[in-house]
Amino acid sequence: MRLAGKVALVTGGASGIGEASAVLFAREGAAVAVCDISAEGASRVASRIEAAGGRALAVTGDVSARADVERMVAETVTHFGNLDILVNSAGVTVRTSPPGLDWEGMWDRVMAVNLKGTYMMCKVAGEEMRTSGGGSIINLSSIYGLVGRPAFLGDGLDPYTPSKGAIVQLTREFGVSLAKEGVRVNCLCPGFANTALTAALRENPDLLSRLESLHPMGRLAEPEEIASAALFLASDEASFVTGAALAVDGGYTAQ
Repeated sequence: MRLAGKVALVTGGASGIGEASAVLFAREGAAVAVCDISAEGASRVASRIEAAGGRALAVTGDVSARADVERMVAETVTHFGNLDILVNSAGVTVRTSPPGLDWEGMWDRVMAVNLKGTYMMCKVAGEEMRTSGGGSIINLSSIYGLVGRPAFLGDGLDPYTPSKGAIVQLTREFGVSLAKEGVRVNCLCPGFANTALTAALRENPDLLSRLESLHPMGRLAEPEEIASAALFLASDEASFVTGAALAVDGGYTAQ
């Protein structure tokens, strides 16, 4: 197994790419802390892992709150003894943010979860890994961390795109600064995937068809396909990879 003896913490672990990563990592031998703002969701995924014979811990927390970030890392280390892998999968869009926010509130909410949350998890988990001998951090950016959004998907006021672009640069910064400490930091830039974040878009058949056509492969990704790329970056097979932004996008950014 590719992650035998490793301990992984996955934020946003109750659904989508986070859930797929948690389940796959456990199947590959890792003990997994499933962290999510939803206690019910985190428990459900942890139970799923344990039912399959894996080791899991459900942890509730908000990645935009420093106290929660520090507690999630501490609970993982206390329960499993160490921390080797972090997957920063927690994220929101304007579509999934609380109703009633104006454009400034939307900006603050998306940046707090996507960018600040990723930064704080990297900072706290990275320090734990640095002092314990190394590890691997995988951040979730997006194709829209690499290219602009087509006009039919936005009007330039959506904070999601700049939040994901900043994660690419954040990954480079942490990748360089932690390289000599044995901590590798990389990010994935997925295309559109069949997750809760795209559910509202996929409900419209015409819009779904347009989204599919943006990917040369002619379809959206499954969460498990993104998780497989995360597994590579988490494993020792990626021992000479750091500071990289890996597109997993069915050819979207190659056009």
